This record gives sequence, structure tokens and C-alpha cells, in this order.
Amino acid sequence: MADCLTVDCGREPPTPTPTPRSYAGVDLMAHDYDSLLRAMLDQLPQLAPEWLDRNEADLGVVLMELLAFAGDQMSYLQDRVALEGFLRTATQRESVRKLTRMIDYTMDPGRSAETLLLIEADGAAPFLLSAGFAVGSVPAKGVETADASVVYETSEDIVVVPALSRMALAADAPSGADRKQLRIAADLTGLIATGARLYIQQADTAQPRVDPARLPNGEWCRVAAPPTFAAGVTTLQLTAPLNGDYSRTGDAARGVAPAHVYGNAAHATHGASQEERATGSGAPNQTVELSLAPIAQIAPPLSDADAATTQALKVRVDGREWSEVEDFIDSEAADFHYRVSRNNDGYVVLHFGDGVRGAMPPEGAAIVVDYRVGLGNAGHAAPGTLQSVLATPALPLPSQKIVRVRNPVAASGARDPESLAHAKLMAPYRLRTIARAVVPDDYPVCLAEGVRVAGAHYAPLQSVARLRNTGSWNTVFVSVDMPDRRPLSATPGLRAAFERLLDGKKMAGLDVRVEDARYCSLHIALKVEVGAGHFARDVRGAVERALIGPSQSGTPFFAPGRFAFGQPVYLSDLYAVVAAIEGVESVAVTRFKRLGDRYPDNEADGMIPVGALEVARCDNDPVATDNGVLYVRTVGGKEG
Repeated sequence: MADCLTVDCGREPPTPTPTPRSYAGVDLMAHDYDSLLRAMLDQLPQLAPEWLDRNEADLGVVLMELLAFAGDQMSYLQDRVALEGFLRTATQRESVRKLTRMIDYTMDPGRSAETLLLIEADGAAPFLLSAGFAVGSVPAKGVETADASVVYETSEDIVVVPALSRMALAADAPSGADRKQLRIAADLTGLIATGARLYIQQADTAQPRVDPARLPNGEWCRVAAPPTFAAGVTTLQLTAPLNGDYSRTGDAARGVAPAHVYGNAAHATHGASQEERATGSGAPNQTVELSLAPIAQIAPPLSDADAATTQALKVRVDGREWSEVEDFIDSEAADFHYRVSRNNDGYVVLHFGDGVRGAMPPEGAAIVVDYRVGLGNAGHAAPGTLQSVLATPALPLPSQKIVRVRNPVAASGARDPESLAHAKLMAPYRLRTIARAVVPDDYPVCLAEGVRVAGAHYAPLQSVARLRNTGSWNTVFVSVDMPDRRPLSATPGLRAAFERLLDGKKMAGLDVRVEDARYCSLHIALKVEVGAGHFARDVRGAVERALIGPSQSGTPFFAPGRFAFGQPVYLSDLYAVVAAIEGVESVAVTRFKRLGDRYPDNEADGMIPVGALEVARCDNDPVATDNGVLYVRTVGGKEG
């Protein structure tokens, strides 16, 4: 029995640690089949000297060949995983996307083309055409396959008014000197709303066997005000002048058809709707692979080329819509989240959570995925090619029917997803711009890009940041000097927008607070001697404009942004500005100080000191004298 003084009573003695195995003589660089098999054969004389048979039919040799094959596969996968961790050697889109995201470079997902469709209909009453109305392109001559058709779907509900399908002009257009009127020979009262889009064209699209691609060009216009009706004519005011001249009668001798105006315009984007279903497995990290690609990327209606796009993908589990996230780092067990991964061909795999980071679909749950397929330059459509109605909607009345659909202008906005080669080339340049706030000096740089609030862009003239411990944690206070010098509270949501911008760029463990700049209001008084050949009033006005503004040329001395945070005001600079004005013989400063009786005059010092978090200011506004006062007294010169 072991001595209780050396071993705890009731416990087994500790098991000695085995001696580490020696890998002496093993080629650790063996990765492929041949080198692995050769390495194992070279070890046989040491491990099994009695094993002398090297026949390929020997069971042991067969097992070694199988092990070499498995090692070859594992070595390849190991090398591929290692290479995917570097931007230069990565070959998979997901690897490149994640690597570039680490330096705040977002790969362009591409964009689906968009256009405006004109819908011509018959019937006695308007009807609603829901979003998702699908129209296909007419295949080129000699192409009969269904794959040649490009599918577009409307992105918004539209009320189709048959009376607006094709309208004749009442007089030659444009009417009026400003070319901003359309006169239509019909009563359109209550049928056209302000902001409606119309298309005017010198051609009759109702003629059979007309090649729409060869029709004369027309133009889009928008209604600026409710229509007015008088003497059988509806007058429409347009937001912009028309570019072309259109005749209501045309010219039969030259083959020019009468001009018509077309309404019922609907915004449509490239992409065909698809639906796929799956069943929840109840297991963590379930995946669902979609069978069609690429998924459409939709921009806001008629947006600019740089507008952010939205993936046309919706996932519902047992009727509840789940949200897409970049990853599950911030997801909780009850969060209905999923993430998306793409391969190099654009095919998508949906990933669900494991029950700890993100919820997982219950066993037997119905997973429904609605998405649209269509992206990039493959969706370009020439004018007049989108004519085929793919699914005729059910209309309320038997007399109602869709006669014709067309796109009078070519589709635009299409953009292919960014290639891996382009991302590898451009992403490293992202490091040349500051996208993270590490030290206080980084915060003004990040804030300079500005934010958008209620459709308007706001950016500070200058800002300064300081780090301060507030007791429990460190807080970065950022003081902003706005161009209009208005406080942040005057614009609802502006302070919060600035803080959201910096929250995405700050280091972990810091808090950010944005505050108004502190201003050092000044009290300046000048005595200016005017030359004999100049009017004193003109010279005084020139001095005030040079110091306060508005100035026709150059920047006023006390203009917003002229002085940085903590920059003092030097008397010599003030003298130089005033003395350079035409008509000034001499200038003397009689008051040079901060505004307020408690501050001394700084004329003898030649400088007004300004705090590190303050900005010198002298607005000379009689309504707000607390923002600085300037007094100019002239001596000599001419009166008048």
C-alpha cells in the first residue's frame, strides 16, 4: 500500500507521461502519393525488419498505397485551406470577399438592369396591376429557345388606366414659349396624378407589323401639376421643357405618323421570380442550396449608378420571414437569422444557426425561399424588345385586357459582379484611406465624409477629438464645427447620425460622443484712416467685407473654417488684411480681445489665445452679438 504522505489516500497514483514519439528520419515535406508511399517503405526496415515482401499484391503494400492516397488527398486539402487564407493565392469568391472585408473593402455584388414599361390596355374602368407582372423579351430572328428570353418584372403596384394608353395631341407640341405644356384632345381630369410619367413619340405603335426598334426616338416627361380641362382639351404642365417637336398630324408624304402620348408607365427590373422549398432537419448548421443563379441585385427605382442594391431573396420558415446577416457573431439563440455564401459561379447556399448562435429551423418546418434570378449585363434589353407577357393576370371585368407592353427606351444600370482579379487588384489600395479610428486624430478624418439625414448631406468643416476617462470606461468626445455654425440639435437626427458613423469605425471598448464646437467670440475695434480720394463709406464696407463677408473674391478673415481648433488670432494678420484694402492709408486697433468684460485686451500681446477645443469667431451679427463684435471707425476721406 502506498504511503499516504506521498500519495493522497483513496486516489490512484498518477500515470506517467508517455515519451514523445520521435520523428527522426521522417520526411515531413512528403505531401503527394509517391513521396508518402516512399516514406512509408523507407521506414519498414526499422519498424518491421522481418517484412521483406514488396509485391503489389501483398495486403500490407495495398494498405500502404491506400494510406498514401488518403494522405495525398488530405495534404491537398490542407494546402488549399492554407492558400485560401491569403489574398494573392485565394481562388474562391467567399475567401476573397472575407479577406477584403477585413480591410473594409466591399466587393461589388453587381446590379440588375432596370427600365420603364408602357402598358396599353382596353376596358371601361381602371384596374390594379400588382408588382411582379412579368414581361419577356422577343428572341432575335432565328433563335427559338426559351433561354434567349430576358425576363423583367414590375417592382411596384400600378393602376392601369385604359384612357391613358394612347392619347392624341390637340395641338402641335410643345405648346407655350417655355415648351413645358402638353395639350391632349381628351378629358383626363382625375386620371393623371402629379408626378406621373408620360412618353411622347412621333410614331403610332398601334400599327401592326411595326418594328419597335426602328421607331423614331421619343422622350419621357413628368407631370408637374394637376391637369386642367377646357373646351375639350386637357392641358398638362411638365416639370422640364420638351427636347423635340412633335406633330399631331404627322406627315403622310414623308411617312411620319402622328405623335401620341403614352401613360401607364411601370418601373421594371431584370429578374425572374423563383420559389424553392425545403424541410427543417432540426439539426444545427442546416444548409439549403438554391438550384438557380445568379440572384438579382435590385436598386431603388430609377436611382443613380452608385445606389446601394438589395438582394432579391426572402426566406420564410413556417410562414415567418427570417433576416439575413453577415455572420452569426452577434446572433443569439432566439434570433431568426441566416447567412448567405456564394461559389465562383454565383450559386447560393443558405446557412442557418446552431441554436446558440442563431436559431435553427425546427424539425419538419417548412422552409420557403423566394428569390429572383437575373443579374448583370445579360439583362440588357434594346428598345421595344420587352413585349411578351409571360403570365396574363386575372382582371376584374371581361372587357379589360392588356393589349400591348413595350419598353420605349433601352434598359440601363446593369453591372456584372466584381471579378476576383479586380478585387485582388483594388482591395489593397483601400489601406491608403483611413477607415478605422485608432487614435484621436483619426476621428476627424472618418467624420469628414459626412452623413445623410432626411435626404440632405451634412459634413463638418472641421472637427477635433479627445479621449477622456468618464469613470467606468473611456469616451472619445468629438467636437464638430458645422458650415452654418448651427448647433447639432437644430437638425433632428444629425448628432445620432454622426455617432452611428463613428461607432462603425471606433476601436472596441470605447464610447463616442459628438458635441458642438466651442467658440471663442472676439471683440475687435479698428480705427481706419481713409485716403483723400476715396469715400469713407465705401472703404468701411470694404473693410467689413474683407473681415466678415460676404466677399466677392477670396475668403473673409473670420469666415467659417478660416481658423482651426486652438488656432490663435494674431494682430499682424489682421493688420495685413486691412492694410491691403484700397483706400486705407493707415489702421489702428483700439480693441483686440475676447468678448466680455472679464477678458483683458490683448493688443500689447499681439495675439488672442484660443483654447485647444475652441474656434475663433467674429460674426458681427446685430441679432446675435454673443458670436463676436466688429466695430470699424473711419477718419478722413470723402463723405457721401
